[in-house]
Amino acid sequence: MSARVIEFPEQGIPGTLVRYTEGGGEPVELDARGPVALSSGSRLVYVVDATDADGAGEALGELDRDALAAALAQLPSDAFVVADLSGATDAMVRAIAGQRALRTLVLAGEFTDEGVAALGGMPELADLVLESPRFAGAGLDALAGSRTAASLDSLVLSEATAFRPEHLRALSEAPHLTSLTFEGMPVDHTLAGAVLAHLPRVAEVSVAERPGHALAPAVLERLLAAGLCVNGIAAPPEYAALFAGAAAEAAEAAPPSSADAGQGEGEEEGEGENGGEDEGDMDGEEAPEERGVLREVVEEDELERLLAGPVPVLVGLTAPWCGPCAFLTPVLEDVVEARGAALTGVKVDIDRAAWAQERFAVLGVPTVLLLRDGREVFRFSGTATRRRIDEWLTTAGVPGGTAR
Repeated sequence: MSARVIEFPEQGIPGTLVRYTEGGGEPVELDARGPVALSSGSRLVYVVDATDADGAGEALGELDRDALAAALAQLPSDAFVVADLSGATDAMVRAIAGQRALRTLVLAGEFTDEGVAALGGMPELADLVLESPRFAGAGLDALAGSRTAASLDSLVLSEATAFRPEHLRALSEAPHLTSLTFEGMPVDHTLAGAVLAHLPRVAEVSVAERPGHALAPAVLERLLAAGLCVNGIAAPPEYAALFAGAAAEAAEAAPPSSADAGQGEGEEEGEGENGGEDEGDMDGEEAPEERGVLREVVEEDELERLLAGPVPVLVGLTAPWCGPCAFLTPVLEDVVEARGAALTGVKVDIDRAAWAQERFAVLGVPTVLLLRDGREVFRFSGTATRRRIDEWLTTAGVPGGTAR
């Protein structure tokens, strides 16, 4: 039985409309035309490329974009929970701002600060992606103290080459904003300083490094020393210089070509959290077989006994439903096995050990931590290559280990 019906224009709107049910079930693609019935628990995802929305290979004209914006503005305010608009104009951004139930909003196009300023009334929005070379950041000022700022968990600024760091102050009162990502734009001391000054609650910063936009070691050290997790790696302030130096050495040693990437001779720039030879193409591949090198720990007391010993402990937080965990675990086994008595390896299933996530302040898996004398030396989230993990361990003073 239908819980509600959403009325789309009879002529339809371009793009892809997908219905999914929270808690399970296969997503179903729907026709965004006329009445669309939704059962209890069903949600809608809308994706459109307004530069080629009809799939015919021709960009939409301004009139077509205006018509799309008008159609979006007429929809009920709870139509979508996810919207991804490519080729977005200010008119389209203003129209999608009327969707009060949105949790994730991805905007890419030539929109300006005027459009972003309209996004202040979205009380459910957790993830916001803004990609526009015309966005300078002033639009964030209008979001200060708004319902959107109050709900935001993560913000991605992509290709915002005109962005001015001082506008980050508008998000200083965003109580839940913990993740900030910069893509295709330089992160220098000015921008790093703005992050540290205006976003004290941010715990994670990601920088998509590209030629000309590489993260300088001094900037990386500054962010790590402030306690931030940068590109998946975190370390106590006293280790910030060591890890920043190791990152610089790795970048200098990397080959100029990506032809050998994945063959153990080097790593591509930006590899680490989600790339590298140890992961391979995870889609459709079986996970490598585990060998039992990592000690399984369920009780916190057992971990405490290991931490009280003289040997550093590498703790991998995992879960049976986590695909990347299955690929990372054999990598950790190789690392631990190669170091012999110099390193103890532990695997903690967060489903069986409910205490682990709270103790280590972990939001997701896989997450790996190195602990020495009960203190955290470094951590990383996501997957990483054996070579990269070996570099981190060597930097932390754990001897042995040779990348294959």
